[in-house]
Amino acid sequence: MWRIDKVKSIGALALVLAMAANLALAGSPDPGSAAPRIAPPNSHAYGKSLTEWLSIYWRWAYSGADLAQSKVGNVQLMPLPAGVQISGDWSPTNPAVLVGQLEITLRPGTPFVLPEFAWVGERYDPALGLPDDPPMDNDVALGDVSIDLTIDGKTVISDENKAAFYVPPTYFDPVVVYPTPSSYGSVAAIFFQGVGFVSPPLSVGVHVIHLYEPLIIRPGDYSGLPSGIGVVYDNTWIVTVTAK
Repeated sequence: MWRIDKVKSIGALALVLAMAANLALAGSPDPGSAAPRIAPPNSHAYGKSLTEWLSIYWRWAYSGADLAQSKVGNVQLMPLPAGVQISGDWSPTNPAVLVGQLEITLRPGTPFVLPEFAWVGERYDPALGLPDDPPMDNDVALGDVSIDLTIDGKTVISDENKAAFYVPPTYFDPVVVYPTPSSYGSVAAIFFQGVGFVSPPLSVGVHVIHLYEPLIIRPGDYSGLPSGIGVVYDNTWIVTVTAK
């Protein structure tokens, strides 16, 4: 069951890998623009598909998001900002607005994985008598979220191309057992679905990644949230790539 306290705790992102060479401007709604390069959604950038990279990302995130374990080979799993609620009551008509900022330093030549949003299904303490969370309908998952992801002011993922970077419900094998149960009684993550991308290494210097993402689940759209929910993620990553 998806409850407001659950959505607050997971921060549904508001959540891409690229070939080392010969990358297309797959992430830009306008291929003629100067948007940063990201891996085509159907590629096997750095040896894995987008589904595989996001599976690794969410397993890491729901296992505690230990920064010491946030790299897979040379690929950085980008941490998520801790959002601060500045307004709203989490309803579809008055969504909560969460603003977060994170600063991170990367070595040159470091690609990274960044999700835009995800629904993560959970399993609960058997004593609660609750069933596993059901997946969300794909049309609802994509239709009820609006994405504006920019790198250095240039659009990378938007409503125009988000469907290409969407991963449908994908079950963890094995499930991700939590170190301790959540405050609402969940004990494991069983699946995820959502949008994400992989980026090739950024150039040396300071870069700004910004995500503005309203997520409005209307009443009746999803059985796990019968009353719906509303949240707006306004997240910024300040990425400093150091010189060698």
